[in-house]
Amino acid sequence: MSDTGGEQARAQVTRLLVESGFWLTIVALMWVYSHAFDRELQIYRWGTVSWPRGILLVVLVVASLSLVSGWRAIRRGAHLSEGVGAEHHEMETGLWATLRIAGTFLWPLLYLWSLPRAGYYVTTPVFIAGYMYIFGQRDWRHLTGTTLGIYAGVLLMFTVWLYVPLPTGNWPVFYDVSNAFLVMLGAL
Repeated sequence: MSDTGGEQARAQVTRLLVESGFWLTIVALMWVYSHAFDRELQIYRWGTVSWPRGILLVVLVVASLSLVSGWRAIRRGAHLSEGVGAEHHEMETGLWATLRIAGTFLWPLLYLWSLPRAGYYVTTPVFIAGYMYIFGQRDWRHLTGTTLGIYAGVLLMFTVWLYVPLPTGNWPVFYDVSNAFLVMLGAL
């Protein structure tokens, strides 16, 4: 007779290591590949590879945090599939499950449709909070804090460090709000 708990833990460790290894390999290969287009730019002090390498560093941090989090979950005996909303898993059947799956695909499409119209500065925090809500986060403090943190980090990365222009939208009120945001960010 075999030890099913031990086999399950070994399977979880294997899955965690394969997944983390996959992401870390992608980061390493893309980092090496980025040397092929490393050029200096007179108008941008960090050169052409700063943006791709910045994204690679974010992927590296997220993959590392996922590895540590998964390892801790395995050590305390939790399943890797447990997470936000896991305690309500039994209730997610029928209509709610269908709406959640549909929302997973339709919410980003709605975001992409509204981005050129309403602009990045207004639509992105709504998108982040909505997507977290679709995936089961119901605590408004966590929704608000995480949304603001991600939003501030992305704004800082793209507008301040990388000088990437983000869509301001073309609907009148949204365009005015986006421009006010740009003026505020320009003062930083």
